[in-house]
Amino acid sequence: MSDNFSNLSDILKDSFVDSKRVHNAFKCSTLFSFWSQIAGKKFENTSKPYSIKNSKLFVSCENSYVVQELLMYKNILLKKILPYSSALGIDVLDIVFDYKNWNVSMQNQIDDGFPEFYTDEKLNSICVDTSDFDVVFKNIDASEYLSDEQKEKFKNRIIKLQKAKKLRFS
Repeated sequence: MSDNFSNLSDILKDSFVDSKRVHNAFKCSTLFSFWSQIAGKKFENTSKPYSIKNSKLFVSCENSYVVQELLMYKNILLKKILPYSSALGIDVLDIVFDYKNWNVSMQNQIDDGFPEFYTDEKLNSICVDTSDFDVVFKNIDASEYLSDEQKEKFKNRIIKLQKAKKLRFS
């Protein structure tokens, strides 16, 4: 038997975590985490974004009434999502709402380990290199759509998500 063992977290980090697909998924999940701020409290529990393909954001809704109401606000939502998506380097040019997969999407939700899962004390104990986010942070700072408070919340959320990712794979 070999004495040369690797930790599973090291194998995952080397092969899985650093892939382009994972980085894209991380960006999308970061964008999705701001949905309640984009759509508002009224829609945070009745609609959930689940995918971005070909510059289209796909949002699952609880029922057809929610779909109809969100369709009326579609242009406003596109404007509200712009500062978040552009800062992350994601193009969102259209939003597609559907209700047929609401039950499936709610049943298949996976704990994504967002910072709410970890205590602030635990997150503060993790160090991350914020230079990885310099481009994103510059885009956030340059955004004319966000207030200074929103910009700081956005940057802090990204840092917390990165810390949570590190905790999951450590």
